[in-house]
Amino acid sequence: MPRSPFEQPIRTILVFALALSALGASSCSRQLPTAAPGDSRATRLSSQTVRDDDYGTQVVVSLIAGADPAAIAAEYGATLLEFESDELLAAYRPGAGQAPAALAAQLALDPRVTTSEANGPIIPAETRQKSFAFDDGVGTLQTTAAQPAAEAIGLADAHRVSIGGGVKVAVLDTGIDPSHPMFAGRIAASADFLNPANTAALDMADGVDNNANDAIDESYGHGTHVAGIVMLTAPGAQLLVGRVLDADGQGDVLAVAAGIRWAVRNGARVINLSLGTLDHSSAIQSALEYAEYQGVTVVASAGNWGAADPREFPARSSHAHAVAASDAAAHPAAFTSFGNFVALTAPGVAVRSAYPGSAYRLWSGTSMSAPFVSGTAALLLAVHPTWTPAQVMARMGATASHLYGLTPAQYDNMGEGMLDAAAALMVDYAPGIEGTPDTPERLVRPR
Repeated sequence: MPRSPFEQPIRTILVFALALSALGASSCSRQLPTAAPGDSRATRLSSQTVRDDDYGTQVVVSLIAGADPAAIAAEYGATLLEFESDELLAAYRPGAGQAPAALAAQLALDPRVTTSEANGPIIPAETRQKSFAFDDGVGTLQTTAAQPAAEAIGLADAHRVSIGGGVKVAVLDTGIDPSHPMFAGRIAASADFLNPANTAALDMADGVDNNANDAIDESYGHGTHVAGIVMLTAPGAQLLVGRVLDADGQGDVLAVAAGIRWAVRNGARVINLSLGTLDHSSAIQSALEYAEYQGVTVVASAGNWGAADPREFPARSSHAHAVAASDAAAHPAAFTSFGNFVALTAPGVAVRSAYPGSAYRLWSGTSMSAPFVSGTAALLLAVHPTWTPAQVMARMGATASHLYGLTPAQYDNMGEGMLDAAAALMVDYAPGIEGTPDTPERLVRPR
């Protein structure tokens, strides 16, 4: 009997879930993952337990090693709100009568400061467009593994070559439900950049409309869902979970910049950023440059504007790789952003993945497309551990398949095409197939 195209991903994920659940059951008590020893969550100002969300009154700076943030505050008459010591990032509130822009300009001239800017909000595209998770009543591990999106990128064949064994993928998002079966034994480290007491970076809802947009906890489960897609794609990978967004999808420049640097310090080979802002951030750009220099592949969601403009950051950063969204039939999603900043396209319509409470829900957005690319990068790095981000992305680009139904505006603006994980790994599985990071020929997986 011919093997079902879904059989391999189901088998792979179920084997990991069952084996690791049994391992956890053998312990008398479960210890939640915590931040790595020496992590800067422990050095956050003791008077601050939860991030002050009044972004408009804050200035964020990157500091050189050895700079004293308290001394800087005293010199400029500012209040030190937070210091991420390991990440060399600090937040200040200007003194009475001083505008944040004026303080930021002064600090930018200080030789102890490498970047200086007003703090600002960072949110997922789905929060901006009010795209919510949907429970269709049939979500299970099996239906998640056998969904059309998984077949569309050829996960069954890709997993015959690699499952991403041991590669660390950082998901910087709303946190995670660490008790979900898809993550059993797969969380290497966690840190919360909004609330240091939440050492497990739990995906938490508070029942309050904190951003006053007439939606309560609209991003609850976003990080769990994104991490689930990474695990679906690379079930052997290890997760680094950084909570940089709350349940309403609100984060800030300081949290995201610190999260990127934390992920690099903790051994991430891939960082997934399913979030964005319309403003440029020097602190985040510096962190992205640092990640690239350290050989980390950074993947970002392109945005859900359904147009070429506006362009989200960090998707448009030269140090990140933006991912647009398609449906499982390789047609561009109606909501996807596009443009010459896009590197690849991946499924992002009604993608089923993990949701808090051991559930599985559908969600649409480029936030769902990005982790398919992040997971495939992990599959490649498990086979080619010395590859650079450029080599990883070149392989996925060279093996991408065609998209259909493009509008005239979308031609040459959806990246190299539709992610094909099977084709990307097939070059290693069948050495006779031509195609390396240095060969420009487009490879298409046999259908």
